[in-house]
Amino acid sequence: MSGDATLSTPFLVLEVLGTITFAVSGVMAAARASMDWLGALVLAVVVAVGGGTIRDVLLGNLPVGWLENSWPVLVAGATAVVLLAVLRIWPDTDLTSSTPILVADAAGLSAFVIIGTQIGLDANLQPFMAVLLGVLTGVGGGVIRDILTGTKPQVLVGQIYAVAGLAGAAWFALLEGWGVGTQVCVWTAVALVFAIRMIAIRRDWHLPRVTKPVRSVL
Repeated sequence: MSGDATLSTPFLVLEVLGTITFAVSGVMAAARASMDWLGALVLAVVVAVGGGTIRDVLLGNLPVGWLENSWPVLVAGATAVVLLAVLRIWPDTDLTSSTPILVADAAGLSAFVIIGTQIGLDANLQPFMAVLLGVLTGVGGGVIRDILTGTKPQVLVGQIYAVAGLAGAAWFALLEGWGVGTQVCVWTAVALVFAIRMIAIRRDWHLPRVTKPVRSVL
């Protein structure tokens, strides 16, 4: 993470939350994909820093944030080690259930979308572009995770995923433009992203899929 947002406590809390929850989702996804422990550790770190890396590259903030300040890598790695230790001590622990993965992923999405949007605003991007940057920051880690585990990225298969991030990022940018206090902007936007994602999962909401017309062979 980089930019003025790092100076504000709510955004630091969000980054810690997002790093931990995305790392958790990475380990769980690795378990579902039957990866070894090294694979789980690598996936946890890559997922946790992936979206921020994409954001920093797009903004030209090089070297990317985690190369200059390594704590996100250390936090993600420590999170993975704790989960792997739990598996070692209690081998019957099930990390392959889809629900915990989706909840952890939604929490990470909520956090990083708002961080990315704020950094975009700090970089003097137009609000719409800052919103898009926030969405890319939020979904980037999940897309990388899905690709590395051989799963179709949720953002591309009709899931209310990027849409949830888009709604929260737009709400955040709108409140910021109105001069609403930082705490209200941050936590209402985070809650909105998480709520939309959880309701969509609960009610099995999906975006319309592209269908291929069936042609007669006669």
